[in-house]
Amino acid sequence: MLYLVGLGVWNEKDISLRGIEVCKKSDSVYCELYTAYWGGDLKKLGKLISKKIEILERKDVEEGSDKILEDAKSKDIVLLVPGDPLVATTHVHLILEAKKANIPIEIVHSSSIYTSISRTGLQIYKFGRTGTVITPKGGYESRGFYDLIKENLKHGLHTLLLLDRDMGTKRALEILKGIESGGGKKILKHAVLCSKLGSEHERIVYGKIEDLLDMDLAPPAVIIIPGKLHFMEKEFLEMLE
Repeated sequence: MLYLVGLGVWNEKDISLRGIEVCKKSDSVYCELYTAYWGGDLKKLGKLISKKIEILERKDVEEGSDKILEDAKSKDIVLLVPGDPLVATTHVHLILEAKKANIPIEIVHSSSIYTSISRTGLQIYKFGRTGTVITPKGGYESRGFYDLIKENLKHGLHTLLLLDRDMGTKRALEILKGIESGGGKKILKHAVLCSKLGSEHERIVYGKIEDLLDMDLAPPAVIIIPGKLHFMEKEFLEMLE
């Protein structure tokens, strides 16, 4: 049996009771920490589940999954994943490979960035496609995430922008403003900055982008560009710091 267990949005305290039970009865427990930031302590988690946890690199999961799947044919194998197990397409691929090999699979869901952004008061069903802010490299500047914002705004939808693991909100906003300054209609007016959601150091700030450029919320962070606001969404946002 192959188990994919979500660690939750922040640390070892966010794993579910079901996730703990699955880990305790398993033969081997692996963990990947490359698909998303996780602020927990694996040693503490290991004591909680009474198991040694082996960290896997990207290549171990994406290229070397044969070993995991082979072991899962005769043993109970757990792969711990930051957030929810099915947010990253990497794990969907792993499930497909397991199904082809007739290996039983069980998913233990948990909180993720896609659920924790509701902390902003914005309604989840009003979010459009998600984008990722990409740092310009070697003279190449991607603007796909900016075009995605434009498309979402056209339909009145909010846009969740994921940032690099080490990117703060100031750098991300500078990249967005840099693209917009290149010409065309100005679409960026307000934003919601979110840092360390689900932790005791969580920060959520709403305001005009020009004003938000003066602050830099630390990673892990995301930015939300609001679409058409319901009056309750607007009231909630205005009550934020």
